[in-house]
Amino acid sequence: MKLLPLLVFFCLSTVGIVAQVSITKSPTGWEMTNGHIQVEIVRAAHTVQLKSLRREGGAEWAVAGSPLVAFPDKDGNQYQFSEDAITNLPKEGKQLTLRFKSDSGGLLSLMWKLYPMGAVFEVSTRLENTSQKSLLIDSHVDPLLLTLKSPPEGLKPYSSVQGQHGFQAAGDLSNAREFHDWVVLGNDAAGESALIGGEPGLGVLGWKTTARPSSAGTIVRAGTLLLKDRADGTSPVFELAPGEAVETPITFFALARGDTDNAGNETFRYLKRYVFLTPLPDAPLVTYCIWLTQKNSEEPILRELDLAQQVGFDVFYHDATWNEGSSVIPGMNDWSQGLGNYQESREKFPHGLKSLSDTVHARGMKFGLWVDPGNVDAALVDSGQIPADWLAEVDGKTLGNPHPSLSLTKQLCLGNPKVVAWIKKQLGDLIEKYNLDWIKWDPSSTVTYECNRTDHGHGKTNGAYAAYRGRQEIMRYLLERFPNLSGFECDPSLLYSRTNPGPQGLLPGGYTNEFITGPMVSPNVWGSLATAGLGEAKADSLTARWYSASALDYQLRKHFTHGISFGNINGMSAQLFSAAPAGYIEAFQRNLLFFKQYRHLLLEDVYHPKPEAKGWSSIQYTKEDSTESVVYIFRDKSEVSDTTIPLRGLDTKASYRVTSLNDRPGRERVLTGKALTTGISVHLPNEWLARGDGAPGDEFADQQRYGSDILLLQRLDHP
Repeated sequence: MKLLPLLVFFCLSTVGIVAQVSITKSPTGWEMTNGHIQVEIVRAAHTVQLKSLRREGGAEWAVAGSPLVAFPDKDGNQYQFSEDAITNLPKEGKQLTLRFKSDSGGLLSLMWKLYPMGAVFEVSTRLENTSQKSLLIDSHVDPLLLTLKSPPEGLKPYSSVQGQHGFQAAGDLSNAREFHDWVVLGNDAAGESALIGGEPGLGVLGWKTTARPSSAGTIVRAGTLLLKDRADGTSPVFELAPGEAVETPITFFALARGDTDNAGNETFRYLKRYVFLTPLPDAPLVTYCIWLTQKNSEEPILRELDLAQQVGFDVFYHDATWNEGSSVIPGMNDWSQGLGNYQESREKFPHGLKSLSDTVHARGMKFGLWVDPGNVDAALVDSGQIPADWLAEVDGKTLGNPHPSLSLTKQLCLGNPKVVAWIKKQLGDLIEKYNLDWIKWDPSSTVTYECNRTDHGHGKTNGAYAAYRGRQEIMRYLLERFPNLSGFECDPSLLYSRTNPGPQGLLPGGYTNEFITGPMVSPNVWGSLATAGLGEAKADSLTARWYSASALDYQLRKHFTHGISFGNINGMSAQLFSAAPAGYIEAFQRNLLFFKQYRHLLLEDVYHPKPEAKGWSSIQYTKEDSTESVVYIFRDKSEVSDTTIPLRGLDTKASYRVTSLNDRPGRERVLTGKALTTGISVHLPNEWLARGDGAPGDEFADQQRYGSDILLLQRLDHP
């Protein structure tokens, strides 16, 4: 009965919001609004200019009369405004298309999209060559060009920093700057922030925002690079053949009242509603990724499956070397041998992968496989199994990876329609044959995508763009054929990734590419809690022979702040989860049990509360309606054991039940939202978890400088 008023309110609110979307044309230009953001564009002779850009009731961001289009023509030809169109989009959106023509035959369409919810607009550019000769264009076809007002103290940039979650301070804009990840520009005087982001490019294309100070304001350009800049810093030229067209991936601009977290949440809400795939139930999933290079891997894998079920993993999937012809030399890490053969290895799986899949499903888990579709074992090319004319080349030299521990690989051209069709069939058949729920697409061996063969269906300069479109086509096909398919795409895509659809350190719900088990830092180190995420241990890792429950929780909770995939990174049996100490397995099981209580919140708003004490950090995920929240608190080698943390995103007029996962059941507290936003007091490490019933020894002393807690907040209807 309590849900009915809420549902009625939601439906009425949605109807009201939809009615606010409008794009209106006047004799002097166009106005766009959805009740959250307002844009005014004016026509001046044969050009268009930005007149106004603001949140509803917010500050003016635009420098009036500034240009709106970054024309990419390398020959210096001028583009003139030609025509406009206003069209309807799915999900009650609208699009304004502004078209420009050049004497050289270029036809540029700038497309602005606006949807009912959010102070966000989306832009992309399509460029067509209507002439009889090639059109030379800049590789940076940036859909977004804005000149923003600069307050006296300047706009402050924030972007990603390796190893840290969320937007971090990135200096100033007193000189021209480049940002190769999404960026937030803070206007402290107005109390507002603007986020500039877009399609990351699936690891094929690059992303770049440039910000340059001028006498008028701050000139910002942003988009996905169709060609990455050369090592010498020069920008390559994109050659568009007669009759061909190129369309940029999406770029978006979001405005929010508040700081970087507010801007991020405004953007993420928009992306969830209008861009991302719908999350599957129980997302984000916890996966165990296992692989071995030895004969009859089936037996140890089935033994490992028993533990995976007992601990509570959601997905049990096989990483590399499941295919026919793969390495059977134990612990050799040669995952590329036989790559490109999509038949199962009967040496490793006497009963077949379908039998393993059925067994995993019978245990209540999802089953998946690792693939690297863009790379193949060079031996398969030499034997003729893979056509040599499918290989990607640069100036006649085939692309591949001569890694010393791997069989030689060759790269396929994903811009070649024949290759795309072949991969679609191989992966589609693989998913159907083995009843796969999960695919890990891991381009581990890729060197570059910039094939310049002209017999692959692309030109000499647009091989990378064609490869991006090819990979998108494969993923689109798979998700249409298998709508419940999930997986870990190592390179993000806003449209076709379910686990990590955007920059992993900036958006909630993403997966981090990591493999950890209790006994592993690298193939040579046993017993450490360091992380082998990208081959390097984190600075806050602990290295000792034994650990308290507090230290184990600290290390594991760092990983449970997002979607996770655990496994043996080098394919060694010594790195299997079952080889971990019993205390580590217990700690993992304990934290996974807790994780399943709050993981639904990891796709909600994300904040980064600032603890008062130095050397502490915090991440908070909160439902948009403020009814639930989970707060991660970490003492990261701080000399201070007590601090106060002001929480965010809560209803200050309500009360919350606060549960600490360091406490035993029955010790919950009820605190007001106002008190929590003022600051909650925390002491770490928890004494019992850190000391137990005994006294720590000398080698145990450094663990007293670490600690963690996870707070679960539930809003109460009646305090």
